[in-house]
Amino acid sequence: MNRSDNKRRAARRRRQQRRAVFSVMAVLIVILVVIAVAVTLGGNKNKASETPANSDAAETSSQDGTSASAPAETEATVTEAPADVTLSSDQVRKGDLLLVNGTYQYDFDANSDINLVNIKETQTYDYPLSKEEFMVASHIMAPLDEMIRACDEAMGTHYTSISSAYRTLEYQQNVWQQMADLYGESYSEKYVATPGYSEHHTGLAVDLGIIYGDGSEGSFSESQNAVWMKEHCADYGFVRRYAEDKIEITGISNEAWHFRYVGVPHARYMVDHNLCLEEYIAYLRDHTSPAEPLEIETGSGRYGVYFTEEGTFTEPEKAYTVSGNNVDGCIVTFEM
Repeated sequence: MNRSDNKRRAARRRRQQRRAVFSVMAVLIVILVVIAVAVTLGGNKNKASETPANSDAAETSSQDGTSASAPAETEATVTEAPADVTLSSDQVRKGDLLLVNGTYQYDFDANSDINLVNIKETQTYDYPLSKEEFMVASHIMAPLDEMIRACDEAMGTHYTSISSAYRTLEYQQNVWQQMADLYGESYSEKYVATPGYSEHHTGLAVDLGIIYGDGSEGSFSESQNAVWMKEHCADYGFVRRYAEDKIEITGISNEAWHFRYVGVPHARYMVDHNLCLEEYIAYLRDHTSPAEPLEIETGSGRYGVYFTEEGTFTEPEKAYTVSGNNVDGCIVTFEM
């Protein structure tokens, strides 16, 4: 074999070796690519499988209001805590549930801002009055008008009247003295409230009467109108204040004509449970609290009522009123 043949064979071997190397490298590259693709697909699959769990976590966080990335519509709403209401120092002497009797005197100073209106000038139903200067607290005018109108319509009459209303201290003194002069002091002590201790000072009490079209007067106590009033007055927020079976408690003899405004829920409960105002106030003091209010159902809704001696109370969510009892605390009434 000559030298040129040897060179050709050597070059051919080198070419075969290079092709073998290239083939191995190509296989390795293919294997690496396959591995890379598999890893990528596996990672995406893991991420996809984690998505529901992450979504649930985000949803939960949004409901708790703790996730900064939570959707706006699921963020927690911040609500203010109920406010505390501070009662004025004279609140115990003001309001519709004041107990005014032979023991508890009416506080004129605490009620110097009472808004009195003339009945004749304000009435929306034209019922007769014994005196045109009679006045009552402004906020009882509407229920008073409605009550008298309903009574006349039910009885087919137009003579239910008012024979007495708001009285000043001086007026009550004159009434007491006139009765004492006519019938003796024992009579006044039995039938006429001591000046300063009369419910008529509050502007919340009226005496009803009968005045016929010709100006003559009849007996309210003996009329069917008195019977109707006793049965229906609570619907308008009034109670017959002095009943024959409560004389020992009220200290006042039976007066079928004397009606006192206390507000519908209280009147409803008092009438339904045969309680005079003294008994009702004692019941609230002994059996109610902010945590356990008395619940009263009326035709106009449900109410919660409780007694408090504290100088502050937590403001109810709905409409409410506060009245002193003129004894030792206040009564909070709220819509439920």
